[in-house]
Amino acid sequence: MNSKKSFLGIDDTRSMVLAALVAALYVVLTTVLSALSFGPFQVRLSEMFNHLVVFNKRYIVAVTLGVFISNIIASPFGFLDIVTGTVQTLLALLVMYWLSKFVHNRIAQMAVNTVVAVFFMCMIAWEIAIVGSAAFWPTFWANWLSIGWGELVSMVVGGVVVYFLSLAIDFTK
Repeated sequence: MNSKKSFLGIDDTRSMVLAALVAALYVVLTTVLSALSFGPFQVRLSEMFNHLVVFNKRYIVAVTLGVFISNIIASPFGFLDIVTGTVQTLLALLVMYWLSKFVHNRIAQMAVNTVVAVFFMCMIAWEIAIVGSAAFWPTFWANWLSIGWGELVSMVVGGVVVYFLSLAIDFTK
């Protein structure tokens, strides 16, 4: 077995399967609950998978891929959401992963993830403001507020779920 680790954390078949499983779960949860997952007020419960990044960097790829596929399948905003949503997720997850190196308590890491996720919703608010309104700035701020609240709910509820699952499942392996 090769002891070299890849940059993305996907260095063997097991890691690839776990990443694919998380991506698939993200897609299923997002599309099944698409009425809640898209729009100016969204509670995308699949965002709970963002918390997995504190356990293993492979989940950066997994969640980003899940967002990409979900947005292809179900987003009412089309190409703009496919690109913006995917880039937003990748950037947020990279920041979460980087910040988790400085915080060693799992609950604190998840709290930091929540703040980062809510902050990065500004990109989605920007996207919706561009698509939906001539009054960009009022629409942007209203969207960021509503999307931010939905993200906060998703990340807090998801953080509790992921934390308790992590007590039974080792997400680091």
